[in-house]
Amino acid sequence: MKSTVKIAVIVCVFVTFIGTYVVPEGIKYKELRAVDPANPPVVIDVGNRNLNIKKFDLSDYYTQVRYIKLKYPSSAKEGNFLSDTQVEVGGSTYMSNNSEFFFTDDYIVAGDYCFGIHCYDRDGNFLYTIESNDYPKSYSSLNNRLTFNRDDVKGYWGGFSAVKNKCLYYVKEDNTEKLFLYDLTQKKRIMTRQSGVSFNYYLLDDNSMANYVYKLTGKTRDFLFTFDMKGDTLCRFPNYHPIPEQHRLSPEWHDAYYYDNRLTVRQSLNDTVFRVVSPNRLIPVYVWNFGTYRVDIQTALTEEQPDKMRPTFWKESEKYILLVYNQNRNTFNNREQGLVKFFYAFYDRKSRQLFHMNEGVIVEPPEFFIENSIPDALPFILSHASIGKKQLSVVFSKKRMENMMKKKGFASLPAEQREKLKTLQNELADNEVLIMVLQ
Repeated sequence: MKSTVKIAVIVCVFVTFIGTYVVPEGIKYKELRAVDPANPPVVIDVGNRNLNIKKFDLSDYYTQVRYIKLKYPSSAKEGNFLSDTQVEVGGSTYMSNNSEFFFTDDYIVAGDYCFGIHCYDRDGNFLYTIESNDYPKSYSSLNNRLTFNRDDVKGYWGGFSAVKNKCLYYVKEDNTEKLFLYDLTQKKRIMTRQSGVSFNYYLLDDNSMANYVYKLTGKTRDFLFTFDMKGDTLCRFPNYHPIPEQHRLSPEWHDAYYYDNRLTVRQSLNDTVFRVVSPNRLIPVYVWNFGTYRVDIQTALTEEQPDKMRPTFWKESEKYILLVYNQNRNTFNNREQGLVKFFYAFYDRKSRQLFHMNEGVIVEPPEFFIENSIPDALPFILSHASIGKKQLSVVFSKKRMENMMKKKGFASLPAEQREKLKTLQNELADNEVLIMVLQ
């Protein structure tokens, strides 16, 4: 029997509404979070365990490949793009830190919280540095390790977003967090204001932005805020999740990405994917239906719930959606003991069917190769992919390519792809990245 995909008119399975919501004083608009009757959300029924197994190959969705090489504006000894970099901050080690790469209308914006943000044209030619990070740090390209002290940080700090030739980012000046909007064409800041304590700001359009504020472990009754460029609050989207009374386990992450220049979000432990279509309106576009395998929010941070399933990975394109979910809590110890099962699936938007690539494996996303039989294309790891409406892009650094060749699945790849990866890895400098773009 095939896995089913249903069209729904009822969403937010996880949500428990609490009373009547009244717009607080000082907030301009009341939230709208209703279904669009003309475009009801698709319910992806992963709770149906009669899995429809089918091979996934990117050649079914893309026909062309091109490569863009970005060179960091200084030598690898002075700075670099982060690629699976081990970062140590004040004695604490954080693995797999990566730079972000945004394709805007006319530019590629690349960077991270350690070495700043840089602007390139769509062919990969360096244009200028948007914001640099001038504070003491130690970086070794040999072992791909970075060390710094949090108290020394100044300059750009936090995440950033870039859309429609605008870039939104934070800077730490005089121990104050500031939020800047930068016009990539004019090459200048066009908005400055204090940012508060949250780094999760996203540009909506030329006149508004959103801030994801929900924390599962906190007592907040908020999920998302929107603001105008002066900082005035346009809308508050309340959190309707029950609040766990205590916690001892790490909370689940949320999804936030752009699709066709529209911010798309899924609240942590929520089953609904929303499109932000205006500063006061969220439209539900997809729903994960886990059925009896759904995690109980009330005890999500106190009980392991090993039989329950959780979203791991979600990437949306015009023709398909790649998704991964796991059974049992995805922790280091559970993975080492082979107690976490990962299910790799894709939803074909034309046929409106959900397919699974396998019946569940212990291979986690950072180790999972995606089949890519497009001529002249490279193999890649699922978690390295960035997927937009009409294109898929994968960033390769010299070190990342080297690590890929050491993975278990590499030997089973076609010989031609293995040789091409080795050749390009030898040609790539330490301070360069190669972006494969499929269209």
